[in-house]
Amino acid sequence: MPIEGDLKSLNLTSVLQLISQERLTGVLKIRRKAEIVAVGFIDGRITGAFYEKGEEFERLEAYLVKSGIIGKNLFDMVEQIHQETKRPVMNILLEDKYLTAEEVQRIIRFKIQEVFDKIFTWQEGEFKFEQGAVMYPKSLIKIRMDVEGLILEAARRFDEWPRIAKEIPSGDLVYKKLEKPELKLQPQEDEVRVLSLVDGHRTVDDLVEISGLGKFHTYSCLYHLLSAGQIEIAYTKPSPEQTRPKKAFSLKTLINPAIIAAAIIIIIIEFFLGNYVSSHHILSFNIINNEVYQFDYTNYQKTFFCRYGRTASMQEVEGVFEK
Repeated sequence: MPIEGDLKSLNLTSVLQLISQERLTGVLKIRRKAEIVAVGFIDGRITGAFYEKGEEFERLEAYLVKSGIIGKNLFDMVEQIHQETKRPVMNILLEDKYLTAEEVQRIIRFKIQEVFDKIFTWQEGEFKFEQGAVMYPKSLIKIRMDVEGLILEAARRFDEWPRIAKEIPSGDLVYKKLEKPELKLQPQEDEVRVLSLVDGHRTVDDLVEISGLGKFHTYSCLYHLLSAGQIEIAYTKPSPEQTRPKKAFSLKTLINPAIIAAAIIIIIIEFFLGNYVSSHHILSFNIINNEVYQFDYTNYQKTFFCRYGRTASMQEVEGVFEK
C-alpha cells in the first residue's frame, strides 16, 4: 500500500514505526516548506539519511574536513584523484586507507542521529515513501540502524535539551578554560576534544562546526565541562546589527509642507484681522477721491475757456465727467 500523507494526520514516529514493522525497503521523503529530509530503509532498518534546507546541504566529505577528521590538503588530493578516476570520494578514502570502515560507520551513524534530532519534533509537513528505492547504492559502507533506537535517543535528547539550553542560551557565547579547575574530574573523550577547542575566542557555534560532534553533543559536552568547573564564560560575541540605511536629509522635502502651512496661516490672519477691522470701523475707503475730482474739474474749465473763448457751464462740465 502507498505510504504518504501529512504529518498533521499521522505523526512521524508512527510513519517510521510502520515502515520498520512492515520491513519495507525504500526511501522516505519528508518536506516542510524549504526543508527536505530523506531516510533510506532496507528491510525496515535505516541505511542513511540527509537533511537539506534551501542551499544548505553538507556533503559527508565536507563534514570530514570541517571537523578536522581529515586534513584539507588530503581532501584536495583525494578530490583530484576522484576527478581523474571518477571513483567516489568515500571509496578512495576507504580503499586507500585514509579512513577505516569503523571510523566512517561511526560518522554516518552520528549524522543519521543528527537528522533524527532535527525532525523528531516536526508536527507538520508532507511525507511520501518511495518503495523499492535505494539510498547510496554504490556505498562501500553498509549501515543498518533500528528505528526504535533512533527514536528513543531523539526523545532523550529532546527531554534533556531545555536543561542544557538554560545554561547555554546562545551560540554567541565564548568560553575560556579555567587555570585552576574547581573539580578534578576526568573529562570523557568527547569532552576532552571540546575542551581542547575552547580558546577564549571561539563561540559555541564555532565549536559546533569544528568539533565534529554535532549541535546536541557539543552543547552537552560544554554543559558537563561547566558543571565540572573546567570552563567559564569569557564574553558574548555581539551579533551584527541589521540597521536600516539612513535617508539623506533634503530641504526639498520641506518645501511643499512649508508652503501649505504658510498659506493656512495667512488665511487665518486675514480672517481674524478682517473681522476685527470691520467690527471696530478702523478704516474707511472712498471710492471717489473728491480732491482729484475737483482738480480735474477746474482744469477742464480753463481748457474749455482757452478753446472756445468762454467759460463752460456746469451742465457742459458735468456731462463730460459723467461719460
